[in-house]
Amino acid sequence: MSLLFKMIITKIDGLTHDERLLLRSALDSIDDKQKVCDTIESIQDGHRHCPKCGSHHIHRHGLSCDLQRYKCVTCGKTFNSLTGTPIARLRKKNHWLLYLSEMLESHTVRKSAANVHVNRKTSFRWRHRFTAWMNSNEPKQLTGIVEIDETYYRVSEKGDRHLERKPRKRGSDKGKRGISHDQLCVLVACDRSNHDFEEVTGTGAVKGTWLDQRMKGMIPSDSVIVTDGLGSYAHFAKKESVTHVVVMNRKGERTSGCYHIQHVNAYHKRLRDWIIGVFHGVASKNMNHYLWWRHQLEQGRQASPLQLFSVSLGLSHS
Repeated sequence: MSLLFKMIITKIDGLTHDERLLLRSALDSIDDKQKVCDTIESIQDGHRHCPKCGSHHIHRHGLSCDLQRYKCVTCGKTFNSLTGTPIARLRKKNHWLLYLSEMLESHTVRKSAANVHVNRKTSFRWRHRFTAWMNSNEPKQLTGIVEIDETYYRVSEKGDRHLERKPRKRGSDKGKRGISHDQLCVLVACDRSNHDFEEVTGTGAVKGTWLDQRMKGMIPSDSVIVTDGLGSYAHFAKKESVTHVVVMNRKGERTSGCYHIQHVNAYHKRLRDWIIGVFHGVASKNMNHYLWWRHQLEQGRQASPLQLFSVSLGLSHS
């Protein structure tokens, strides 16, 4: 035991409550950093390869930023386990788990930055880097009774400093009536086994070509899809040879036997309360990131920051 360490121990009794909290936080952050590094190193466990050429002929090449570095014998490139991922080159690993706990609480960029003691721009960058791979946790299939419906958000250029239109004042410009290209379409599909799929389809009504490309093979032929009767869904059901039940929700019909779209409509309500109520709207270009983030909160499996971090690295799947 060093003289310096003995001196630190003797001084602990004289610390104030706030000073002891700061010391505990500093010690915890060191432990958090090691957990983060161990999780990162597990990305390529058993199948480590060069992200540039795909070769498995590699060898260790020192340490950098607390991560093992490797060199490819085939192409000569050096890399680590984060190379090519959305969170490559991000710093302050000792703060990542604390920041992810803020995301689990759905805190805003500014509140998260204040609680984690990082710059607001850093907080914004981390949010979108961590959510960039969360779509890897989406279900590969929806089975049984599958409800599909879409909801719409006003196209937003929030945060853009170079608008090609006049800025809108909140509450003054109501936009066009009905469904138009001024509205961003968000499709949500869910089955009765609590598997959800959510994604932006574009502006205006959802198109059959989008469904064909993005949801092809996602719903087995022995399943039943329940919708509000939009023509795009009928086209998709016919092409996928899936039974299609229409519930005319807009005419006051809420159920058709055991079939309804109340689960997906309840999801829309929770999603809107979160997007509009918590964040006061989000930029359209970032909407998918928020949908993938919301997916993790809805599934409820990522109960800890470390679990959510694993998802952001593509290590966990539904």
